[in-house]
Order: sequence, then C-alpha cells, then structure tokens
Amino acid sequence: MIKKILKYYTTPLLISATLGIIMLAMTVAKDPIEIIEIIVGAILGTFILDIEYVLYPYMFDSNSDFSKFIFGYTKNKDFEGLISFINEHRNDLKEKSLNSALFQTVLIPICLFVSYIDTSYFMKAFVLSIFANSIYRLIECYFYGTTKEWFWAIKGTPKKEGILGFMVILLAVLAVSLYLV
Repeated sequence: MIKKILKYYTTPLLISATLGIIMLAMTVAKDPIEIIEIIVGAILGTFILDIEYVLYPYMFDSNSDFSKFIFGYTKNKDFEGLISFINEHRNDLKEKSLNSALFQTVLIPICLFVSYIDTSYFMKAFVLSIFANSIYRLIECYFYGTTKEWFWAIKGTPKKEGILGFMVILLAVLAVSLYLV
C-alpha cells in the first residue's frame, strides 16, 4: 500500500516536504514538538484534496458507478484499491468542490489569516500544504487542458492569460503567507 501511495503522491509529497522545510527554516523551530507539528501538518495537507472523492458519493450522488465502486472499496476496507481507483478515475467527477478555483479563492484569506496570527505550527503547515497542493493541481489541469472543470463555478472558462494571472496571484499569496509564518 505504501508503494501505491508513493506512486500517486510523489509530487504532492515533495511539494509538502519542500513547504515543511521552508517553514522549518523560516520559523527556526527549536522545540521538537513544533518540528513534529510542521512535518505532520505538511504531510496531512497533501491528502486533503483527495478526500473529496471519498465524500462525494456519500453527500451528492450515491447512484453513479463511481459512487458504487467507492462504496465497495470502503466496505471491504480495500484502501489500496480505493487509492488506485480514485487516481485512475479522478476525471469522472466534473464539479469538484475542493479541486476548484472557488475553493482556492476561499483558501486565500484563510492562508493569510492563519499565517499572520499566532497559532500552532501544525495548523499553519496544514493549511499552507493544502494551498500549495491545490496550486499544483491547477497547474496540472492547465497542462492537461482541463481547466474548464477547475473553473466550473464561473460562467465561462478564463482565457489562457487569465488562468496564468490567477496562478501568479496564487503563488504570490503562497509566498506572502510563507513570509508571514
């Protein structure tokens, strides 16, 4: 099962590890508990965007084929098969809530707020890891040409320049958030 996780999540885990290292360097955390909080928060933030695929059948559409497979894998506790199925059929869902520009827009003030206030390092690493991985997913969608699904909440898909501008804004927010940590 570990091999499956590493196969599908190599790049997101590298993004989270890089983010964790940056946070450790920026905060100069000396207490072992703070260091562990940053590492665990960054790692857990990697997988949050994929929870949507497990929750979708329970909340929105329990009759589709996608939902029936998810129910079967979770009922049999076949988590390796569940991970494989989700990563092979992630494009079957069109209106995703966590993998969307709408979620990123909501996440922008949350990232800035969590970075600015004096809260636990776990929370900061967790939120920033989610945000960094959502930027990666947007870039992935951009290169696969599926940005229409990313911007489903907007009436029309932005042009190439608009998408690139949105990415630049997201990266700037991430940089400011890391600076505020």
